[in-house]
Amino acid sequence: MIDQSNFNSMWVSVTKLIIKYPIFDDAYQLLSDACIFNQQTGLAKNYLLVGPSGTGKSTLRDLLVLAFPQCETPDRKITPVLAVEIPATPTIKNLAEEILTQLGDPLFNRGSATEKTNRILHLIKECKINLIIFDEMHHFVEHGHKKLPADVADWLKTLINKAQVSTVLMGLENTQIILNVNEQLRRRFCRRIDLKPFDLECPTSRSHFLGVIKKIDTTLGLPIPMDLYQDGIARQLHFATNGIMGYMVKLMLGAYNYALKFDLPGIDRECLEGAFSEDVWHEGVGKLNPFNADFFGQRLDQYGMVFYKAPAMGLSKAKKRELL
Repeated sequence: MIDQSNFNSMWVSVTKLIIKYPIFDDAYQLLSDACIFNQQTGLAKNYLLVGPSGTGKSTLRDLLVLAFPQCETPDRKITPVLAVEIPATPTIKNLAEEILTQLGDPLFNRGSATEKTNRILHLIKECKINLIIFDEMHHFVEHGHKKLPADVADWLKTLINKAQVSTVLMGLENTQIILNVNEQLRRRFCRRIDLKPFDLECPTSRSHFLGVIKKIDTTLGLPIPMDLYQDGIARQLHFATNGIMGYMVKLMLGAYNYALKFDLPGIDRECLEGAFSEDVWHEGVGKLNPFNADFFGQRLDQYGMVFYKAPAMGLSKAKKRELL
């Protein structure tokens, strides 16, 4: 019988668990240093940070906001790190209003584009912002029929240039397309950080991958820890998560749920098999489940499978000209 309150408590603990594996920790340190560098010198360090969904971009953003907390003064709120989420369909109007909202401007929807831009620049200075993180930058990249909003990208480039604070453009890997076709942005964001999935073929990355699984398992706190040295388990876990942190957490929480359901002292292969089809991929049964004896032994990244990634769409010559 599952103790639902215990499971809910553990779910919260694991989802809030911050595991600073080396690549993540290096990225955090670089961006933290960029904030301090601007604070001390008034000069900017800009970075492009990209990675697949689930690799920790949002967690990194939130950690930076927490590391440099806001503080109240008699006049206004000091905000060392400003995190802005790019709207799904960016326009100058909705992006400017989103920035003003995050800056606490009660009149965020008032004024022309020029007036809003001037207020943003004024508030960046007044709030003593040292680092701006623009998240979900891949929303600028066209998908099929959608037109790439070149005018918005140009406005953002000008804003970044005038603000003179360290800036991070954060998004999926196809965010790089924006820089590929815009030389001025590319020159400003020549430093790139990649949050990549764990690679089982690299001994160091393999060790970090298993270390994260072990940390999650330890946090779950079942009496018997997982045996990560049993034959083939590392490869099965990697097939089931593609080495992506978000899926690792999903799988382990689902397996923990199964262990509680059947009153087991620890997570075994049967728990992992059930969790994969229940919490990671509903079609992942039989030969498509890495923990099943009939598993076909290949990565689940083909069309229609859980880790399939559609090829990045290139930009037409006309669209490229719009960005130049």
